[in-house]
Amino acid sequence: MLPWWVIVPVRSGTGAKTRLSTLPAATRAAIALAFAQDTLAAVAACGEVSGIIVVADELAHQSLTGAPLHRVDDPGAGLNGALLAAASTVPTGAGAVALMSDLPALTPDELARALRLAREHQRSFVCDSEGIGTTMLASQDPRGLDPHFGERSRAAHAASGAVEIEDSSLPRLRRDVDSEVALWDARRLGIGPATTQALA
Repeated sequence: MLPWWVIVPVRSGTGAKTRLSTLPAATRAAIALAFAQDTLAAVAACGEVSGIIVVADELAHQSLTGAPLHRVDDPGAGLNGALLAAASTVPTGAGAVALMSDLPALTPDELARALRLAREHQRSFVCDSEGIGTTMLASQDPRGLDPHFGERSRAAHAASGAVEIEDSSLPRLRRDVDSEVALWDARRLGIGPATTQALA
């Protein structure tokens, strides 16, 4: 059975989560790292995951604790460049999964279901709750990950040949948080302890 290595890109600093505009910059930065901490906790507890790679700057690397993580420095080439740099370090014989770090409601069971479904396709993705972006991209060949994250990434990934995983039982995986409405919805689903503490 194909082992999955999950790549989580983490952005830190006061430029994170600018769409949470009613919150001070320092608070947004703390919340962004809390999102990442809860996302990584769900990944670490998922039985389908064989390894975790965090690609981030030094500040984020120092702030993230918990599960054993393989660390890759952000090369400064944007999100897709960071994912490609991390994918190049995935061991031979394993698949690569790019997973966004702002999924504070994610659970290990839901991620496991998505990864089992991803084994049915060479490349696949899960779109966000709005139906425009992408929260997860998986490739059985790490060198063929071919990420197209950014504006309207759902359409870009579909156009690149990736198969969309359409499953109604993945609401937490689809619920990324980059606005106050999305944060409200994540809290409705149930957020992780790090995010709960940061919001308090």
